[in-house]
Amino acid sequence: MVREMLSMTFSKSGYRVEQARDGQEAWEKLRAGLSCSLILCDIEMPRMNGLELLSRIQEDENLAAIPMAMITSRGAQKMQNLAAEKGAKGYFVKPYIEEVLLDAAKRLIAGEVLLKKTSAVEE
Repeated sequence: MVREMLSMTFSKSGYRVEQARDGQEAWEKLRAGLSCSLILCDIEMPRMNGLELLSRIQEDENLAAIPMAMITSRGAQKMQNLAAEKGAKGYFVKPYIEEVLLDAAKRLIAGEVLLKKTSAVEE
């Protein structure tokens, strides 16, 4: 359901959207040569979760330059830090605001990093 809503949001805004049912399907499409400017991915998916997909993409020299953002119901700082450590450039907690996500997508495609690892201890 969220995937279809995201697809509709981005399609209406002029983006060409390619969907995958899970991380494994996304990985197979990317390895087969799917060209994209941005990957939005849920953390919790069947067959291959979003963090595993993120790790694989970062390890592949042909794919590592594609910015990837996580969209998830898991808002804990620990999970955000883990995603940042693995190379995520953005992190959005559901429910998201369409306008915020669309603005962030433009910024991510332009090369901006919207997610940085933060320390759990304030100095």
